Amino acid sequence: MKRIQTGIAPFDRRTGGLKSGGLYVLAGAPGSGKLAVVLQFLQGGLAAGERVGLLTSFAPEEVFEQAQHLGFDFESPWREGRLRLLGYAAAFEQLLLSAAEPAQAFEELSGLMGADATRIGVDPGKPLWETRAGTALSKRFLDWGRSLHATALITVATDMADTQSPATEWVLQGATGVFKIERLPNGLRHLWVRRISPPIDEQGPVSLELVPGQGLCPPAGRLDRRSTDAPIGSERRLLFLTLADEAPEELLGWARRQYDTVEVKDPLRVVSRLQDGEVFGLVLVYLDRNHSGQAAEACRAIRPLTGAPIILATDDRVRATDRTQALDAGANDFLSDNFNLVELSSRIDRAWRTSIGLPSIRRGEEENVAVAQGVVAEEAFARQVQERLADTRAAPFALVRAQCSDPRGSGLGEVLLKHVRDAGDFVGGVPGGFAVVLQGARPRQAEGYLARVRETLAALPDGALEVDVRVFSSALDAQAILEVVQGAAA
Repeated sequence: MKRIQTGIAPFDRRTGGLKSGGLYVLAGAPGSGKLAVVLQFLQGGLAAGERVGLLTSFAPEEVFEQAQHLGFDFESPWREGRLRLLGYAAAFEQLLLSAAEPAQAFEELSGLMGADATRIGVDPGKPLWETRAGTALSKRFLDWGRSLHATALITVATDMADTQSPATEWVLQGATGVFKIERLPNGLRHLWVRRISPPIDEQGPVSLELVPGQGLCPPAGRLDRRSTDAPIGSERRLLFLTLADEAPEELLGWARRQYDTVEVKDPLRVVSRLQDGEVFGLVLVYLDRNHSGQAAEACRAIRPLTGAPIILATDDRVRATDRTQALDAGANDFLSDNFNLVELSSRIDRAWRTSIGLPSIRRGEEENVAVAQGVVAEEAFARQVQERLADTRAAPFALVRAQCSDPRGSGLGEVLLKHVRDAGDFVGGVPGGFAVVLQGARPRQAEGYLARVRETLAALPDGALEVDVRVFSSALDAQAILEVVQGAAA
């Protein structure tokens, strides 16, 4: 039985390499390093003169940048034809489901990869089998993988803590081997062998360090990233670093409400505070796209001085390489593209639990937020809003007040209710109109909701309804929100 090396030396010593022609699945949470493993696996083939292929959601330029960050030249073999790069087409799922024979789609994929490809990477893999067709495509996918002459490494974005869908579970059970990669609070990676054929005797994870210019290597022992040893109570202390012209007021308001917040704008000041012995339970860095490089450098300087989670957040869209560099520099997580505050809270909680060795909360264990099925009466609505404002640990929200000349007879309440999300949003009556609680939203994120409402109002038989709208943030406008509902509370 021929075996091939992945190019990750400690892993190859543990496993003896991968079975040539096998189909392997690599699971891991976002930011854990799955793509780095795939790129290093493909680099091993390129270095040996092989032809390889990669199906990915990244554009070629992003793949080249990611590989260059690891010290691999992917652009030259791509131009020479030794590396095939394929991307998912728009509406990929619809195209796959509407194919006369889905197996033909996999045959076409094999043709595009080339019959001479010896290694194939797919990142991510779920679009190939996770569709509304249930498990129908899972078997087709496995049949395709087994028919390849190449060794395939497929990524799945999951930390394996949650129950998998039937389609993904089918693939995991049918794969030649299943691995899991996780990123530790100290920046190192653990690569686990969940299952492999033939089995191996040695258990436990393979420890790796992701080194720019070298890829995944054995730990050098030079990292000094302390485990969390902060005194009790320090978890409520937040160091808020702004690397932008200014941080959003609602984000600062949320931070001040949730934590004992220290605000700084100079990374050197952060370092000096930590060196002086100050202890924080969380470091939150707000940045814009122009400061992504500085944010990565700040993480690299801060990480050896604290075991607290470091979370980066930006409202801009950032390149995958910027995200990767920050995570490699020691950040625990990176949120972007108009993130909402519920997501931020969830990511912080996950990072904090991981930093102290607690398991992540599984789906279904979180507190369920009841979603109202109708417009809530004024008194009940006021009571619910007041309770949320009084609870400092409750999720933040945006409140939209909508008033018109005849709010009760216009159908405005039903229109507002029609467009709320199934995410804890609810609509209630207030003096002179209605109000909507948008769970976790920031004021700017209410615009999408309001655009849908206005479109529906414009289509009413009597034409557009003139509605006066105001948007409030629970983090900034608590008193104003109380004034909106206080008549109902009387």
